[in-house]
Amino acid sequence: MHVMITVVGARTEHWTELFAALSDRPGVAVTLVAADVSEVSRVELGRLAERFSNFRHHIVPHLLGEKRTGHMASVLFRTDVSRYPLCPPDVVHIIGEASYLSTWQAIRSCRRRWPGVPITLYAAQNIVIRFPMPFPTIERRTYRQVDHAFPITPAALYVLRAKTYPGAASVVPLGVDTEVFRPRRVPVDGRRFTVGFVGRLEAHKGVSDLLRAAESIDCDVTFIGAGSLRPLVEQAARQRPGKVTIHPWVDHHHLPDHLSRMDVLALPSVEVVQRNVLPWVGIPLREQFGRVLVEAMACGTPVVGSDVGEIPHVIGSAGLTYPAGDWSMLADCLTRIRNDPGWAAALSASGLARVADLFSWARIAEAMCAVWSGLGDRASGDRASGELSESAPRPGQPSLAASVAHRLEAGS
Repeated sequence: MHVMITVVGARTEHWTELFAALSDRPGVAVTLVAADVSEVSRVELGRLAERFSNFRHHIVPHLLGEKRTGHMASVLFRTDVSRYPLCPPDVVHIIGEASYLSTWQAIRSCRRRWPGVPITLYAAQNIVIRFPMPFPTIERRTYRQVDHAFPITPAALYVLRAKTYPGAASVVPLGVDTEVFRPRRVPVDGRRFTVGFVGRLEAHKGVSDLLRAAESIDCDVTFIGAGSLRPLVEQAARQRPGKVTIHPWVDHHHLPDHLSRMDVLALPSVEVVQRNVLPWVGIPLREQFGRVLVEAMACGTPVVGSDVGEIPHVIGSAGLTYPAGDWSMLADCLTRIRNDPGWAAALSASGLARVADLFSWARIAEAMCAVWSGLGDRASGDRASGELSESAPRPGQPSLAASVAHRLEAGS
């Protein structure tokens, strides 16, 4: 099975573990077409190409990059993405929301060249947002062309349905490479209780709440990341020398070492309204997943998160949640873990079990390939009978997405 994947944006490196898991599956070849990626992404994709002979990647020119506009929705490919696979794919998977300009570009290119090839779509939006034109039109057209959607949470599935996506869908979470992120022994003698934070140092990540909570219980706190609130963290480090530390971003090969040195990982996110697409359009920003929670659990590190967005869904019963913005409740959660090592060990074990059951990239790749295989079998049969000679269904003809949805509902 040949899978073509398109992706845009600086955070493409977050997907390299999925690409590796797919490439590691027998009989699967992956062609990746990416644009506007970071230097870290270029390095990671190069490593994958050296590791897997069945993985090919193309970093293509782009217009309207994320740095210029502030949002990945505006990124445009400067070239026809369908030119890059050496042979036609069996399925096209688009990592990008339905409203992204690059998503619609990829769909149009692939439908023109391979009208019968199934297209699947990633979806993470967990708030029903009505975007300004032309984005609603792009969304509607995308929904009509997608054969199967992969929302990462039940909330993302709800948003798809609320926005009238009619096709089949499977909730497929973000994952973690359990070969890289795993428990590691670290020396504990003489080490103070340490809370860790990994992510962007921005207001919506609750950085100030974590600083107040850590100071109130006199524990150490380690920040890994960068952002506009770095001066606030540096000021706290001067006020509490040796108890507040900050590190720049680290790649996922080195992150497990840092996570294993933390007694607990905190994700104290809060909901904010951003205006980085159009200044007069406020877009609620609510945590869509919280990938670092899964990475910490895979390392055996207990997790604490606010109740904003999808954090409670990701943590489940394997950690603690508290009301977003209530730094005193966050301090109470941290104190409970610090004062009861046995209970902390139980949380660690629960997190490891939850990751193994739900969040392993290997299992996620298996689930996605099962859907793709079913779509490919159906498309092959339809091409043989001539039913997919057009890029859109004829009036009265059921769409491929509707057919697959019926099959899934029937349990076939």
